[in-house]
Parts: sequence; C-alpha cells; structure tokens
Amino acid sequence: MRAAVYHGPGDVRVGTVPDAPAPGPGEVTIGVRLCGLCGTDAHEFAHGPAMIPLHTRHPASGHLGPMVPGHEFMGVVTATGRGAAIAPGTRVVAGAGRWCGRCPACAGGRTNLCHSYNTHGLNRDGGLAEYVTVPAAMCAVVPDGCADEDAVLAQPLAIALHALNRSGAGPGDPVVVFGAGGIGTLLIAAAAFRGTPVHVLDVDPERLETAVALGAASARIADAAGLDAVRTLGRTGAPVVIEASGAAAGLRDALRVTGAGGRVVLLGLPSTAPEVDVRGAVVAEVDLISTSAHVCASDLPEAVAALDARPIAGLVVDRVVPLEEVVAGALAPLAAGRLRGKAVVRV
Repeated sequence: MRAAVYHGPGDVRVGTVPDAPAPGPGEVTIGVRLCGLCGTDAHEFAHGPAMIPLHTRHPASGHLGPMVPGHEFMGVVTATGRGAAIAPGTRVVAGAGRWCGRCPACAGGRTNLCHSYNTHGLNRDGGLAEYVTVPAAMCAVVPDGCADEDAVLAQPLAIALHALNRSGAGPGDPVVVFGAGGIGTLLIAAAAFRGTPVHVLDVDPERLETAVALGAASARIADAAGLDAVRTLGRTGAPVVIEASGAAAGLRDALRVTGAGGRVVLLGLPSTAPEVDVRGAVVAEVDLISTSAHVCASDLPEAVAALDARPIAGLVVDRVVPLEEVVAGALAPLAAGRLRGKAVVRV
C-alpha cells in the first residue's frame, strides 16, 4: 500500500510499504480517505522525533524505527476482526489513542490517562496510509449527512470538548480563550456548539475574524486593552480561562485576567518555559487545570454530532492536498507557520 513514512526531522517519504495487518479480535481495518495534520505533526516533522519511537522502542506499542504518521484520520471500514461491532462499508472516524481497559485510570473512565496509552500516528503507524488497523472501540460512526472534510475534524474537536469538560464551564458560563490557532478554533466551535459564550484573545486579526464566524461572543487583540476587557466578565476577573496558544506569555496573561477563585485550563503546549506569577495565583486561589487528549467513548461521539449539526471545515481548513504532496503542500508550510488553518491530506 502507499503511505507516508517518517524517517527523521525533515524526512518524510511517500512510497510503498507492507499492507496494514489483518484485524484481530475487536479490531477493524480502515480504508483511509482523509487525514488531518496538526501542530504536533509539524513539530515532529521539523524538530522530532519527540513522540515518534524512531530510535527507542515504545514501551506500550512496541514500535521502533520509521513510522507512518497521522493521528487525525477517517475512512471506511474494509475488514473486521472477530467481535468487532462495526460492519464493513461503515464510514468512521478514529480517536487514534489506544487504551488497555484494565488499569485504574481506565476503570475510572479516564482512558486518556491509561498506563499503556499510545497513539496511532505518534507511537505506532497512523493514518497517512491507504489502510490502518485499529480497535473498533476507538472509532465513531459518521452520519450520512456529515461530509468527509468535516468528519476528519472530529478527533481534534474531541480534544477541545474534553478541555471544556475539564474547565467545568456549563452552558451560559463565559469562557476566555487565549489563542485562535489550530486547536483554539476548534475550542471556539466546541463552545458555540454547547452554548458556552467564548471570548477570544489572539494577536492575529484574521484569526479573530474566523473566531467570530465560528461563534465567538467577542474577539480581541491580546494587548493590554484586550486583557482589560475580558477581566470585566466577572467581579474580580474572568471565571474560566483556557490557554490554547502555547505562547510563553500565555499562562502569565491567563492568570492576569482570571478572577479570584477562578480556573485556568492549560491546553496549549509551550515550546519554552512559561512565565508564571505563582504568588498571584496562590493569593487569588486560582485553580490550574491541565487537559490531555480526550476520552474516546464520550468526547468523540459528541464531536461527530457537533460536526454533523454544523459543518465548519470551510472555516478551519486551509487546504486539502493529495498524499504525494504531503511534505511540500502540508507538513513544510504548516511547520513554517504559513497556513491560515488546518492541513488535510487526501489519501
């Protein structure tokens, strides 16, 4: 089969690789139609390997060496293993992360924190290939009315929904979001789907325009005036702030606008050490909450339902390129910051 294979930083090659393994018990093989790329893929391409087990065997997946990337993929089930509850011909989107179902985290419903959690496209072969074999339990069925271009957004949208769950914000509760980039735009769409008023801060006027189109209650430049404006959402500051920019100053500014007793959710992954006013956070008793991945059984079906109810691909996808152009048309410009939205690969 044809696939893109990661061999090292700046070295992704499209060629012929062995076919995906036949599905075992509880597994399905997906004929991949589309695979989205995100900032993590761009970082692995430009600066990795950080998560791809190129030189050291992954303790959970067992993978070692060159690997097929891509963890945001959807397609059609072509084969099923014994006990798999999804029939061939069914269109599905994959959650990408695998969990054991037996450890204390899994028993508590937090499968994203499984002791042996590993992800297709980051720790084992993923979706930048014609076929990939995955557990049926990590797949959600795509409704007939949901286009492929929207369905492929379900995995990152599930991450955004999980972050909202971690924030504790309910419908009608205002939320401030720092950063309207890749995950930030999906966070805005997730909040709008749930009826949560979201107020966005970013440094890019075009991103702020997209935020409004996605349903943001307000969108402002992240300068002193913008920070002052969102402080008025509560008596002493904003009640819930989600830091999705990953900027070194993001957490500092998030704490500055959060009210006493409020909550800051850390979603963006900073590449440098963040600036933090620990004393101020302690005195104001601000909760610092982190969020990682998503709980597949609950977050992924909700993401699919949201995308079925409101298509957003036209607002958040910059381009769709064929597999043969994955480097020049997607990974390289994404890593260089030249795209205005997500890159999607048609496999």
